[in-house]
Amino acid sequence: MARATPAVSAADVQLADVATRLGTTVRQLRNTKVKAISDAQRARLLGVSAGTLTAVRTPIVLSPAKPIKGTDQYILIFSSIMVDPTWPTGVGQALFSSGYPGVVDQGVQVAFPRVKKGKNHLVEFYVSLNSNVAYKFRVFTFPLGDFQDVTIQGPKPNTIITAIAPPVDQISGALQLGASIQQRNSVQDDAGWSFQSVQVNVVG
Repeated sequence: MARATPAVSAADVQLADVATRLGTTVRQLRNTKVKAISDAQRARLLGVSAGTLTAVRTPIVLSPAKPIKGTDQYILIFSSIMVDPTWPTGVGQALFSSGYPGVVDQGVQVAFPRVKKGKNHLVEFYVSLNSNVAYKFRVFTFPLGDFQDVTIQGPKPNTIITAIAPPVDQISGALQLGASIQQRNSVQDDAGWSFQSVQVNVVG
């Protein structure tokens, strides 16, 4: 008796199509998971001593699998080709390519409450860059709207794009901070990438 062919879901078909567009495979998309940076690296980015990071407050962590936490912590995903909340396990991913532009710039924005006055908030975007091109991102912080442009040579599957969101001490009371990354590659670059999670750390 012939074995029944396993059913292939519409989501699996779509993921296979997207993987082809991005120049990778479904297996690679499902297994790629960016490793977190060390506390020593965080200390350098925040401009503090490594010992100070023993007082890091509970980090804010959001991902396509868990994009909302309460009413004041969430991520927004713009112009992705596909969002898969199931793989990699526990975080999911949003898939992008400059070769398939959307109505607005492709990217991710995170919003979160100010954890503590007088302390910078380190925002870490965990992404995988699949193509052999120079990736161009504009990194914003809110509410001040400051930005910087960064270029990262791909392919680089384990990449963390960071932003320092200042606490904006001149504004009193509850305050929402944020950061975003926006891809600035051309259609011709055909630069495919994925977003997996974002983490916010603050020195206590």
